[in-house]
Amino acid sequence: TAGDDALTADGKTSSEFSGTTAKLIKPRPLFPWRSSPYPLPRLVKPTRNNTSPPEEDSDENSQHMSDEEYYDSDYFTKGGPLGPGWISPMEPWFRGVLFANSMSLLNVSWLSIILPWTRNEWVEDMEWCFCEAFLRGVNGMIYDTYILDESDQRDRNENIQSDESFDLVLDFDHTIRKHKGATEDDNRRSLDQNEEHCMLQHNLRQLYQSARDHSLPSDVNIVLKTEPVRAEIESMFPVFGLSRSLVQDHPNLRHSYRNLAKRIERKNKEKQLEGKEKPNIFEIAKIVAQGMDELMKTSAKLSDDGNGLITIIAQVSIHCREVFCVKDVATGEVLQGYPDENPRDVTHLVRFEIVVKDTPELELLIGRWQITDWDDLLDGNVWFT
Repeated sequence: TAGDDALTADGKTSSEFSGTTAKLIKPRPLFPWRSSPYPLPRLVKPTRNNTSPPEEDSDENSQHMSDEEYYDSDYFTKGGPLGPGWISPMEPWFRGVLFANSMSLLNVSWLSIILPWTRNEWVEDMEWCFCEAFLRGVNGMIYDTYILDESDQRDRNENIQSDESFDLVLDFDHTIRKHKGATEDDNRRSLDQNEEHCMLQHNLRQLYQSARDHSLPSDVNIVLKTEPVRAEIESMFPVFGLSRSLVQDHPNLRHSYRNLAKRIERKNKEKQLEGKEKPNIFEIAKIVAQGMDELMKTSAKLSDDGNGLITIIAQVSIHCREVFCVKDVATGEVLQGYPDENPRDVTHLVRFEIVVKDTPELELLIGRWQITDWDDLLDGNVWFT
């Protein structure tokens, strides 16, 4: 159904009739979007197998998964709150350490991090800033990709309403004319902007540009009305010594953390050959610290300004009241979303990243936040593994 299509993250849904028949591949959506009341499966820790007898008032339909299914779930295979690029969701205390270090790298004092009320105040302010960035990013993407008539640019910023109480609303309702599509020069200008000043990362912009260029050749009406009601930072972690642009210029750096893991593995094998116990936490911490220091020195040598690079990645669940519908103008068929205009409670997981430069004078220069993915449409748009 059209409502089910709205739950498809990448639009690459398919149906198989049998093992001997061809696979039916649905056309990719004109507007890749996930409008679902449920969080991404990787954010939900599954329930382990319970060997105790069920209680009398328990739900008969609830089924506990086996241990194999438990560890094969998206929560464990896709990094949980940390997301793609991590081999596991790690323990909560470890995610907390990553979060605290990220705050420190964003020039938050350790006293403010340790004190619950100052830490919570900073987190709450950041969550609302992420909400506004998300809405403005979506709005900018719509106009840069789907609105090509300059006469429509006057309304570019009128779709987002905000005031001092942080009431944010994105209200977009527009008919997209396929025959007024972009030229190659238009697409090049849209994608080849100064990456540093783009709110959406190139790959995410390319996703929507490609969807528009290769979607069904008909006029469609897109309705997207989104109002954030609250947000929650699921995780925040630093990637020392690397940035997206640095890895793009030097692809071999993509394996830096894999090589560090192999170094720890070699140390473990050496201990075993010597008949000794496995490396303790302090030995492992020493190897990691040395590896981080080498990465920072390497990034400083390769960067244009001689500064070490650190990328901070944040993933934020933004809970919204949303109306979403993509409709064929000629036939009235609902291609994506829901036919009614009733607001629904939905959750979007938005991935942000920012580059922090560590100068020789031990000063931290903080860059600009950029949206690199939402709802795992690009599987996290990972570049550091």
